[in-house]
Amino acid sequence: MKIFLGEKANDLFKDEKFLEAWDRLLGLCPWATVFQSKEFVLTWYTIYNKYTPILLTDWDGYKLNGLFTLTINNKGEITAAGTNQAEYQVWLSTTEDSYFILKSSLKLIKRVFPNKPFVLKYLPPRSPVEQFNKESKWKKEVILKTHLQPLMVSNEKLLAQELKKKNRKEKVNRLKRKGSLNFAVISTIDEFLKIFDDLIIQSDFRKGAMYDKVTFQYEIERKDFLIRLFELGLLHVSILKLDDEIIASNAGIAGKEMVHLQGINSHSPFYAKYSPGILHFLMLGIELGKSGIEYFDLTPGGVKGYKEILSNCSQVAYEFKYLSPIKVKKELLNEAIKDKLKSLFEGLLKQNYQSFKIAQQFQNGKKKYNLLSKKGLKFFEYDGMNQVFSSRSKTYLTLSSIGKEGLQKGFKFRENKMADLLNFDESMGIITRKEFLFDCMKRIELGHSFFCLMSGNSLCAVLWYIPTNVSLGELSSPQGKSLNSGVMAFSYYQSQYLSVTHCLLYSVIKKVDVPFPVQLQLCSSQTKLKNHLKLRLNV
Repeated sequence: MKIFLGEKANDLFKDEKFLEAWDRLLGLCPWATVFQSKEFVLTWYTIYNKYTPILLTDWDGYKLNGLFTLTINNKGEITAAGTNQAEYQVWLSTTEDSYFILKSSLKLIKRVFPNKPFVLKYLPPRSPVEQFNKESKWKKEVILKTHLQPLMVSNEKLLAQELKKKNRKEKVNRLKRKGSLNFAVISTIDEFLKIFDDLIIQSDFRKGAMYDKVTFQYEIERKDFLIRLFELGLLHVSILKLDDEIIASNAGIAGKEMVHLQGINSHSPFYAKYSPGILHFLMLGIELGKSGIEYFDLTPGGVKGYKEILSNCSQVAYEFKYLSPIKVKKELLNEAIKDKLKSLFEGLLKQNYQSFKIAQQFQNGKKKYNLLSKKGLKFFEYDGMNQVFSSRSKTYLTLSSIGKEGLQKGFKFRENKMADLLNFDESMGIITRKEFLFDCMKRIELGHSFFCLMSGNSLCAVLWYIPTNVSLGELSSPQGKSLNSGVMAFSYYQSQYLSVTHCLLYSVIKKVDVPFPVQLQLCSSQTKLKNHLKLRLNV
């Protein structure tokens, strides 16, 4: 095996004979996936050109028996080209040559990159890894873990039956009473480009709320990469629409026999109670069956929740790490500690909201501490956030009328635009982005409408309107107060825009035509906001 780095690898990618041999080897390799195809790999190297190509191969100008396309990720690890967008990471070879190719590659990596870990997550099912379990010498340098790979077999009859189950049928019928419900596969680049930004907003909003990941906001290459994959026929895109509104979607990287849950998937929080994501995935499975695609790969990791609901088949994938003996010992010790802690807290971390909230608060602690450390004592100048599921006590101001002071020049407000919420800047207060987006998501799911005060691209304040027939939230009911009118609440504002909060309140009441009296909800920490509004509104 030889190594080609940087420009030398790029020169080899221009060799037509090499590319033809790559295609042949891909077809001969029993464990190969679309993530090892030249179309996927070369597209990724081109668009993510900040990553150095590392090519391991025995190509001699005529024959190709082994190929490993690699790079160095942001953690300084050697890994597969595509990094976390390559769902399955593996070498290409025939079955007969597989162990020799991998063993030779490991020796070469150790010699050229002696201090760098080599990590593959995940090796696909059928990867030939038996030797690492059989030969004791590898135990000092290799960690091999198994992971469940859940699949949804594209059985049209079975999935149609799943859709007809009582609770799902009811949700479908309720959606149809709201408008025209349609599943569609996106087949042209013009159609895809027209909807792509909406899918990105839905995806980043939910993943930001759940995992603090707003990938498309910071990884500018990802959008271009997925567009190029669509043009190459490697991205299968489908949507579920209610009239003209997309309520669920999936754009998954596709091979010959399966579509992978790798790319982008989303659903609208405004329709969360109808489970549009689950309905869409079942409809997608039926469509894949009609198209002759056998599987929808739900991918390893996080196999509980919706993956467990949708999976009707499974395989085993692997996580592979090639480390120094010292790092292996350290890694195994850390894993043992994690497993012990997981067993201690497994009862706490069940899939329900309250325990999920506790887990998220624990994970959010470090980031919160960092924010407070940067702000020092200045954070006392900020009122805090009125969170829908907060245990803080709530008070209510009754507004019988309101002044007529509209927004000043340079400000605007928009209703129910999730893109505005993604402009939240956690450096402007003591609330983390994840806390903010999670609270917004839960409010939207309850049926609250929101209005964002914007100055340019800066999010200044968020005002919510809660109609009389909508829940205030689990912990937000007023103490001994009967609310016969709609409720409004500022969940967030930047301190420097406190002086215009009453202007936003007036503008929204006028737009929505909220009947008086209006109940304005405030949490116990919003003292500055309360005092300002009392002064300006004479209540």
